[in-house]
Amino acid sequence: LGMGFGHINGDTMTIIIWTFAILAIASSYIMGYSLQIYKKAAALGNKLRGRPEGDGSEHGHDDHHDHRDILLLGYHKVAFMLVAEMKAKSPQLLKRIHVVDFNQDVMPKLRAIGVSCSYGDISSPDVLEHAFHGAPKIVIASIPDWALRGIDNEGLVKVSKKVWPTCHIIVTADNPEQTVRLYKAGADYVLRMAKLCAERLHDVLTENSQQAFGDAGELAELFSYFKDKDKVLRSSKGFVEG
Repeated sequence: LGMGFGHINGDTMTIIIWTFAILAIASSYIMGYSLQIYKKAAALGNKLRGRPEGDGSEHGHDDHHDHRDILLLGYHKVAFMLVAEMKAKSPQLLKRIHVVDFNQDVMPKLRAIGVSCSYGDISSPDVLEHAFHGAPKIVIASIPDWALRGIDNEGLVKVSKKVWPTCHIIVTADNPEQTVRLYKAGADYVLRMAKLCAERLHDVLTENSQQAFGDAGELAELFSYFKDKDKVLRSSKGFVEG
């Protein structure tokens, strides 16, 4: 269209085509390094503005964490279900929790129920040190490796132990082999979804054996009981999903 109206000539059009072709090819490779590029750009921005690396002024942290001793690294599915469980069953624990995550949209809702939070990169020791003041007793990293960027659960164990040497760290594994590696790396407890689900099903069957192995009416009553519990939990966790 531009050539038709005489706005650009053939040479300019050739340059535009080659530019878009190079960008289209390069972007597929660059995407895998997006986190590293972001970190370099953020460091350069801080340097140009005269801020030291790891400056916490960008991370929107709450000022005092003296009474907060449970730290959640990332606010993924397990973390917000944990907060929902606490809100429904043990609301007094909410005032002991601090969350570090990159999603700022959920933070006003967390603060409204008494959970303090900070915006930051959980893979950076400097950021974590500025994002949480004090020494947490328990650090929980509930995000599986496939959902993490720039670090894995083993790296989170090492970063947490570096920043808070006395903390107890709970991390997440996808399989038994990874579980062994995480314990060797220094994890105090390793979550594995398949194992936890199996344990939960076992508890349901053994703790309610009379209904589970009774007649159809008793079994329907058992399932209705657990469905009602889930409905209560869903109603209590509405605040976390924006």
